[in-house]
Amino acid sequence: MSFLNHFLSFKPGARASGLLFVAILSLAVRGQGHCQAPSVSSGRDTLTVMMYNLLYYGVNTSFCTSANNSVTTKNTRLQTLFSYLAPDLLGVCEMSPVSSVNTGFLNNVLNTGGRSGYLRANLMNPSGSEIVSLLYYNSNKLGIKSQTPIATQGRDIAFYRLYHKPIQPNNDTVWLYVAVGHLKAGGTASDIAQRGQEAGSLVQHWRSTGLRGNLLVMGDLNVSASTEPAFDSLLHAGSVPNHRLKDPVSRLGSWSGNSSFALWHTQSPRTTSNGCASGGGLDDRYDHILVNDFVMGDSASIRYVPASFRILGNDGNRFNGNVNGTFNASVPVAIANALYDISDHLPVVLKLAVGPALPSSTQGGPNSDASGQGTKGLRLVCDPLQPGAWSVRVSGHGLGLRWAWVLRGLDGRVLDSGTLEDCVNDCDVRGINPSPVVGYLEWTSLSFEGKSQGRTQILGPVPARLAP
Repeated sequence: MSFLNHFLSFKPGARASGLLFVAILSLAVRGQGHCQAPSVSSGRDTLTVMMYNLLYYGVNTSFCTSANNSVTTKNTRLQTLFSYLAPDLLGVCEMSPVSSVNTGFLNNVLNTGGRSGYLRANLMNPSGSEIVSLLYYNSNKLGIKSQTPIATQGRDIAFYRLYHKPIQPNNDTVWLYVAVGHLKAGGTASDIAQRGQEAGSLVQHWRSTGLRGNLLVMGDLNVSASTEPAFDSLLHAGSVPNHRLKDPVSRLGSWSGNSSFALWHTQSPRTTSNGCASGGGLDDRYDHILVNDFVMGDSASIRYVPASFRILGNDGNRFNGNVNGTFNASVPVAIANALYDISDHLPVVLKLAVGPALPSSTQGGPNSDASGQGTKGLRLVCDPLQPGAWSVRVSGHGLGLRWAWVLRGLDGRVLDSGTLEDCVNDCDVRGINPSPVVGYLEWTSLSFEGKSQGRTQILGPVPARLAP
């Protein structure tokens, strides 16, 4: 076998056990004989996620008009921005509910400049607000399964369930829940209380539906500090760990007017108002992307890419200043100028490493042992000293036992294969995954004690072999 230093040995002894981690990426094998939690690598797809308050996009008011908030000007600047950084998942606030306008954003901004495949989620506005929250996404990578408006005292919160593409041959995929919202603005006691109610409605929704899985909450939350009821309720949403959200950069505190948080302020990128856009310079952290434990810990095949969270255009030297006032170390001049003109908020960006889930049969079942590594008599173990090395212990049953195994990548591609016959005592099959991504093993019982079989069992994950 060209890529595999694989051999068969016969030895008695206790059965080893492994711990299943459903993860799709290259990893370093650590620990004592188990397949360990992975680290992010280029072996996975990467999603760029952006949240952006677009400042009354396509909405004319007494203070935001075609003169000081032109859609044509916005589109030109947005084209420049998205040529620099094209998100795969874009949540927006302060978008017009008029279909021709929010569809125009799709056709005139996102699907331009060589970009294609972007789609808009359904508009959901049962409250009848003049500005709405909406989701746009790269349909080459993502699809939408369901869309739900969450009613609040103010503007509706849009809630989506998305899946990652391509769908695997066994119909497995990775799911992602996303909420996009725009909470009540203002600093009065009434404003703060309403924000708390709106955040509470969102929390109640995912708690009542029994949500389990990857969750992002993005939006203009309009909070001044992490101690505000709205923000606190998101971070401490009940007793279920994956319901509780986290700030990916753990920058909690009193943000408003606090220079200690200069790198994380999102509003305003300009010191002077033009009548529509607020002035005052960057001194508030209103805009957020929050994630749950699944995303931070990769327990559902999506992981936040460390150090990828950023406030686009904020280099930490903008406190009470303009995004383009002096040399900006974080973005080119053209981008700083575009950000100055588009909105009185800066976009929030992070990246997710994502890949399809291992076949569901790897996750335990009526014939699986407690470890989830397969049926009794089959134990997958990863070598802690040699990345990519694996072994499977098979209990001996005497002559007439015949197994066939196939090592596959997550795309179904065969990486290696072999057979095991006449295992009298416990037998170990050992090999090395030649692939740069995690795979899984298919074990098929061909015969047992002279009787034909045909039962296939899935074992995984098998770690990637790291480059020498």
